[in-house]
Amino acid sequence: MLLREELLKSLANKRAFKPEETSSNSDPPSPPVLNNSHTVPRSNLSIVSINTVSQPRIQNPKFHRGPRLPRTVISLPKHKSVVVTLNDSDDSESDGEASKSTNSVFGGLESMIKEARRTAEQASKPKVPPKSEKENDPLRTPEALPEEKKIEYRLLKEEIANREKQRLIKSDQLKTSSSSPANSDVEIDGIGRIAMVTKQVTDAESKLKKHRILLMKDESVLKNLVQQEAKKKESVRNAEAKITKLTEQLQATEKILNVNRMFLKKLQEQIHRVQQRVTIKKALTLKYGEELARAKAVASKEIGKRKLEQDRFGPNKMMRLDGSPVSSPRKHSAELIAMEKRRLQKLEYEYALKIQKLKEARALKAKEQQNISPVVEEEPEFSLPQPSLHDLTQDKLTLDTEENDVDDEILSGSSRERRRSFLESNYFTKPNLKHTDTTNKECINKLNKNTVEKPELFLGLKIGELQKLYSKADSLKQLILKTTTGVTEKVLHGQEISVDVDFVTAQSKTMEVKPCPFRPYHSPLLVFKSYRFSPYYRTKEKLPLSSVSYSNMIKPDQCFCRFDLTGTCNDDDCQWQHIQDYTLSRKQLFQDILSYNLSLIGCAETSTNEEITVAAEKYIEKLFGVNKDRMSMDQMAVLLVSNINESKGHTPPFTTYKDKRKWKPKFWRKPISDNSFSSDEEQSTGPIKYAFQPENQINVPALDTVVTPDDVRYFTNETDDIANLEASVLENPSHVQLWLKLAYKYLNQNEGECSESLDSALNVLARALENNKDNPEIWCHYLRLFSKRGTKDEVQEMCETAVEYAPDYQSFWTFLHLESTFEEKDYVCERMLEFLMGAAKRETSSILSFQLLEALLFRVQLHIFTGRCQSALAILQNALKSANDGIVAEYLKTSDRCLAWLAYIHLIEFNILPSKFYDPSNDNPSRIVNTESFVMPWQAVQDVKTNPDMLLAVFEDAVKACTDESLTVEERIEACLPLYTNMIALHQLLERYEAAMELCKSLLESCPINCQLLEALVALYLKTNQHDKARALWLTAFEKNPQNAEVFYHMCKFFILQNRGDNLLPFLRKFIASFFKPGFEKFNNLDLFRYLLNIPGPIDIPSRLCKGNFEDDIFNHQVPYLWLIYCLCHPLQSSIKETVEAYEAALGVAMRCDIVQKIWMDYLVFANNRAAGSRNKVQEFKFFTDLVNRCLVTVPARYPIPFSSADYWSNYEFHNRVIFFYLSCVPKTQHSKTLERFCSIMPANSGLALRLLQHEWEESNVQILKLQAKMFTYNIPTCLATWKIAIAAEIVLKGQREVHRLYQRALQKLPLCASLWKDQLLFEASEGGKTDNLRKLVSKCQEIGVSLNELLNLNSNKTESKNH
Repeated sequence: MLLREELLKSLANKRAFKPEETSSNSDPPSPPVLNNSHTVPRSNLSIVSINTVSQPRIQNPKFHRGPRLPRTVISLPKHKSVVVTLNDSDDSESDGEASKSTNSVFGGLESMIKEARRTAEQASKPKVPPKSEKENDPLRTPEALPEEKKIEYRLLKEEIANREKQRLIKSDQLKTSSSSPANSDVEIDGIGRIAMVTKQVTDAESKLKKHRILLMKDESVLKNLVQQEAKKKESVRNAEAKITKLTEQLQATEKILNVNRMFLKKLQEQIHRVQQRVTIKKALTLKYGEELARAKAVASKEIGKRKLEQDRFGPNKMMRLDGSPVSSPRKHSAELIAMEKRRLQKLEYEYALKIQKLKEARALKAKEQQNISPVVEEEPEFSLPQPSLHDLTQDKLTLDTEENDVDDEILSGSSRERRRSFLESNYFTKPNLKHTDTTNKECINKLNKNTVEKPELFLGLKIGELQKLYSKADSLKQLILKTTTGVTEKVLHGQEISVDVDFVTAQSKTMEVKPCPFRPYHSPLLVFKSYRFSPYYRTKEKLPLSSVSYSNMIKPDQCFCRFDLTGTCNDDDCQWQHIQDYTLSRKQLFQDILSYNLSLIGCAETSTNEEITVAAEKYIEKLFGVNKDRMSMDQMAVLLVSNINESKGHTPPFTTYKDKRKWKPKFWRKPISDNSFSSDEEQSTGPIKYAFQPENQINVPALDTVVTPDDVRYFTNETDDIANLEASVLENPSHVQLWLKLAYKYLNQNEGECSESLDSALNVLARALENNKDNPEIWCHYLRLFSKRGTKDEVQEMCETAVEYAPDYQSFWTFLHLESTFEEKDYVCERMLEFLMGAAKRETSSILSFQLLEALLFRVQLHIFTGRCQSALAILQNALKSANDGIVAEYLKTSDRCLAWLAYIHLIEFNILPSKFYDPSNDNPSRIVNTESFVMPWQAVQDVKTNPDMLLAVFEDAVKACTDESLTVEERIEACLPLYTNMIALHQLLERYEAAMELCKSLLESCPINCQLLEALVALYLKTNQHDKARALWLTAFEKNPQNAEVFYHMCKFFILQNRGDNLLPFLRKFIASFFKPGFEKFNNLDLFRYLLNIPGPIDIPSRLCKGNFEDDIFNHQVPYLWLIYCLCHPLQSSIKETVEAYEAALGVAMRCDIVQKIWMDYLVFANNRAAGSRNKVQEFKFFTDLVNRCLVTVPARYPIPFSSADYWSNYEFHNRVIFFYLSCVPKTQHSKTLERFCSIMPANSGLALRLLQHEWEESNVQILKLQAKMFTYNIPTCLATWKIAIAAEIVLKGQREVHRLYQRALQKLPLCASLWKDQLLFEASEGGKTDNLRKLVSKCQEIGVSLNELLNLNSNKTESKNH
C-alpha cells in the first residue's frame, strides 16, 4: 500500500508539471500560465502526509470550474514509522518534495523510480535542433521568408502548437486514468469538460484566424484606395489651378471689355456732338446761302439801276461836254443828287444803329466783368494752369424758332437709333424744378433804391483837399507801429545767451567747434555689409548676423510702401518694398553669407540662381548634418562666416571685404499677373525667388502722397466705373454721396475739355437735385460749380432757388460768398439772420446760438469793411439792447451773449471787431474761428476813446444782460468772467487800483479758487508795490485748498518769478502730504509725485498710504497741474538730467493743448536758464535751439473751426510766443536771419511776417523791407497789413508804377476793402491825377457798394463817435 501511495503522488506531480515543460520546449510561444487563486486541492491527496508536502495542481486560468460536489474520502491505513538508517542521498527533486524526504524509509526505492521516470520522459520528448543550427540554416530561418509566407508560417506554427497541446492533454488523461483506477470516474468527467473547453478554444482560434485574413485583405484594399485618393486629389488640384488661371484670364478680358465699352461710349458721345454741330452748321450754311443770294439779287438790281441811269444820262452828258467843254459838274441833274444823298443817309443810319448796338453789347459785357472783379485781373508770377471755362454749347448761334425745331427733330431722330447715355438722355445744367420763378421784388426795389439814392461824392470836394488828406495819411513807420502794436507786448523775455561764435557758423560748424560728450564707440565700418565678417561686429557692437539692419535685401532705388510702414498693405500687386520682401529668411541669410565666396560651394560668378541655390543647400546640409536642427540660425551663420574667412585666408580682425560681390540674393517683387498665394511654410521650404527685370516696367509717380481712385487699396473698379455709378444712382436716387461721387468723377475726367467736364458734372448734380431738392449739401456743391459757368443773374437765380427749397445755414453761406457787392451780401445776411431767429424760436441749441452770433458779427464786419462803421454800430446795438421784442441777443447762450457784448465794446473803442475772433491772415469778412475770451488791447489811457464812466456803465449793462438768474452765484461769475476781467483791466489802465481791488475781492468771495481773479488781484498788488499782500494772497488760497493743484502751480510760478524758489520746498512737502496718510514721511517728494502720476520709480510706495478723500473727476482735473508742478519744482530737488527726463515724460502724456503749451514754455525757460549759466555755452545753446525747433514742429498749429469737423484754420499764436522768446535769448545781430529762417518754415504766419518787417524797418533796410513785403503779398494774399506796408515801401522808394500794380492786385484780393479804395483815391490825387480817373475810382466804389464818406470826412466821424 505504501508503494502504491508513493506512485500516485509521483503521477500527480508529473501531471502538474508536464504542461509547463511541453510549452517551454515547443517552438511557438504559448500563453503564460498564471496561478489560480481559486484552485481546489485534491481531497484524496490532502490526507497523505508521509513526510511529504503536496504540490497543488496548476490549472488553466482561462477556465474556472465551480465548486466540486463532496466525495467519499478514501482512508488509507496508517502504520507506525519504521526508521531505517541508510546512507544520505545527494539526489533532490524540484517537483514539490521537501528536503526531509531523503531521510524517508523508502528513499532508495523512490530515487530508483524517479530515475526510471526521468529516462522515460526524456525519451518521449521531441528532439529540438540546436540553436546554432537554426541560425545557420537560411532555409529554416523565418525571417528569410516573404511577408505573406511569414504570416502563413506563423499561423501554421500556432496550429501545430495547439494540436501538440491537445495530444499531451489526452495522453496525460490516459495515463492518469490507467494509473489511478480508483479515481477513474472523476477523471473521465474532467476529461469531458476539458475536451469541451478545448473545442471552444479551437473554434475561437479558427474565428480569429479567419478575421485576421479578412483584416489583411481589407488593409490591402484600403491601401489601394488611399493611393487612388492621392491621385484624385492631385488631379483636382491641377483642375483648380486651371480654373484659377482661366478666371484670371476672364477677369482681364472683362476689364479690357469694360475699357473698350467706355471708349466706345465716349466715341459715340463725340460722334453725337459732332453730328449736332454739323447739323447746326448745315442749317447755318443754308441760311447764309439764302442771304448771300438775296444780297447778290439786291446788288444786281442796284447795278442794273446805275447802268440804266448811266445809259439815260450818259449821252446828254457827252453831248454837253462835246458841245460846251467849259461846263461844270454843278449842272448834273438835281434828281440824281437827291437820290444818291438819300441812299447814303440810309446807309449811315443803318451803320449807326449797328455801331450803337455793338457799343451797348460791349458796355454790358464790361459791366458784368466789373461786377465780378472791379479791377483788372492780375497775372500772378507763379500761375497755375486753370481749366478752360469756354463752353462749346454756348457758341451755338440763335436761329429762328422753326429752324430750331427742325434741329431738335434731327437730333431726336438720330438719338433714337441707339441707346442714349446718362448725359445724352437729358443734357441740361439746371435742375428742372417746378416752381414759380419769382425773384424777390423787395430785394430788387432795395437795390434800385440804393443805386438811385447814392450821393455824389465829389460835390464840393476838390483835389487839393484830397492831397491834404493824403499828406495826413499814415506813413510807413506809423503803419508798422500800428500793425505790430500788441504783438510783442506780453512776450516772455529770456536771458540773452552770449555765444562766442557767430550764430550761423555755430549751426553749420557745430561738429567742429563744440566738444561732444563721450558716448559708446560705434565703428564707421557698420555702413558696409561686409563688416559682418569682422569679429568686432559681434563682440564690440553686440549685433547678431540676422539683424535686419545689416542683413537684408533692401533695394536702394525703390521706395518703401507707405501703407506697409504705417499699417498693412492689402494690395497683392503693390510694386513698392514691404517688410516681408526685404527680410532675409534662414536660407537666404546663408546664401547671402556664402555669396562672398561662391567657389566654396562649387559655383562661379556665371552660375544661375537655381544652381547657386541648390549648391548652397547641399553645402549647408553637408556642413551641419544632423546638427542642423540643434543649432540656432545665428550660430550656424557664425560658423559659415568662419568658413568663409578661412577659405579666403583672412586673418582676424582684418576680414572686411573690399571687392564687390557679383551675386547676392535680390529683392523679389511678386508679378502682377501672379495671383497664387502661398503660405510662409511653402515659401520657406521652396526655392527662393529672385528679382526679375520686366521689359516694360510700371512708371510709378515719385511722390505717392495723394489717394486717388486709381489706388486699389481703398477703391474698387466697380464703384469707380462711371457706368456702374450711373446705374447705382438710378437705382437709389436718394443716395447723396453717390451723386456727388459721380459728379466729381465727371468733373475730373482727363478726356475732353474742361468746359465739357464741368457741364457733365452740373448735369449730374442737376439730376440729383431733382430727386433731392431739399438737400443743402448737393445745393452747395452745385452752386459752387455753377458759378464757374453761369452769368451773374443765373447764379443769383439758382441761389434763390437753393434757399427756397433747402433753407439751411450752409446754403445761405454759399449764397453769401457767391455775391460780389455790398448790397447783395448785406441782403443775404439779413435773410440768414431772419431764418436763424425763426429756427431759434422753435428750438434752442448751442450750435444755433453760435450760428446766430456768427451771422450777426459777419454783417457787422461787412459794414465796417466797406466803410460803414456807424451803421455797423447801430446793427450791433439794436441786436443787443433794442426796445423792440425779439432781438438777437435773446436767442444767444450766455457765453455767446458775453462775446457779443465784448465785440460791441471793442467796436465802440477801436472801430473794428476783435481780431481774436478771426483768422489773422484773412481780413475779408469771414467766419468766426476762435471763441476764446480776450482783454481789450488798450496800451495807455489815451487809447480809451469813450468816456470811462460811460464805458464802465456799458460793462455793467453787459454783465446785467449776461446774468442768468437760474444759475448759482459762482456759475454766474464764471459765465461773465470775460467781462469782469476787462473791467478790472480798464480800472487798472485808468489807475483806479482801489476800485479794481474791491471788484476782485467781491468776486473772490463767491469764487475763492478762481485763478484768473487771483492772478488779477496779485497783479494789482504788485502794481502798487504790495508784494507781501500778493504773497499772502497765494498762501491763503493754498492753505484753504491744499489739494488744489491749479492754485499751487500758480503759487509756484509767482514764487519763481519773485526769485523765491528756495522757499517753495516746505510748501511743496505740505502740498504732496495732503494726498497721503501718515507713514509717507520716509519717502521724498519726487517719489510721491511719481506714485500719483504713475511714473515708474526705484521705490514702491504702498497704496494704503494714499488718501481716498477725493473724487476721480476732481483728481483727473488736477493731474495736468500735477505734471506742471512736478516739472517746475524738479530743478529744486534733483539734477539737470533728471529734470530733462521729467519734462520729456510730461510731454509724452496726452493732455489738453493749453497744458502742453505751458509745459513747453516752462521747459524752454528752464533750458534758457541752463544755457545762460553754463560754461559750455555753445553746446547748451545748440540744445536750446534744437528744443525750440522741436517745440515748433510738434505743437499743432491747425485747429478746427467751432462746430465744424471739416474746416480748419492755422493758429500761430503760441508759435509766435516761442519765437519771440527765442529772439530775446539770441544776440540782436542774428534777429534778421533767425526771423527769415522761421518765416521760410511758416510762410503763412502773418504775425511773424509783420515782426520781420518791423525788424527790417528798425534796421533801416527799406529795400529789403520792400522785397519781403512783396513776397508776403503772395504768401498771405488776404492780409491787409502786408499790402499797406508793401505799398508804403514802394511809395518811399518812388516806385509809382509798382504802386499802381500793387493797388490793382490788392483790390483783386480784397475787393470790398474801403480803406484800400480810399488810399488809392488819395494816391491818385497826390500824383496830380485827372478828375476823370478819380471819378472812375469813385464810380467803381459805388458799383460794388464801398462807401468812402466816413473815411474821407474824418472830423465828422470823430465827433459822431464821441457823441455816441
